[in-house]
Amino acid sequence: MPSGTTTNVQLDVLARRMRVPYFREVFMRNVLPTSGVRRNGSGIVNLDDATRPGTDWVAYAKRNNRVVYFDSFGNLQPLKEVVRYFGNGVTVIEYNRTSYQTYDQSFYGQICLWFLRTVDAREFKKLDEVP
Repeated sequence: MPSGTTTNVQLDVLARRMRVPYFREVFMRNVLPTSGVRRNGSGIVNLDDATRPGTDWVAYAKRNNRVVYFDSFGNLQPLKEVVRYFGNGVTVIEYNRTSYQTYDQSFYGQICLWFLRTVDAREFKKLDEVP
């Protein structure tokens, strides 16, 4: 796994190589598919605009009507456009309250991959309960 900042292409290749369950794609927040998330899906979203270099990578895992949203900075709810992307059928959005990195670190993408690879093993328990 690369160290430091990761690109969308690197994250996409790594997610597929790691066999992330229900992985769809890596997106920028302003080009999320209008079709929304499938019934079961997971992916990585950059919170910056597609015309810019990128900021923070976040991840989501949707199973039926539940979504777990992960931001490595912790305690940050998803942006409105990301919530819209999750779709009207979503009744529960959980998100982590624990911070997994500081603002001067740059391994957002790697942490998102770790989250996506392990979220199902947690059976959607609160992320803060996991050591």
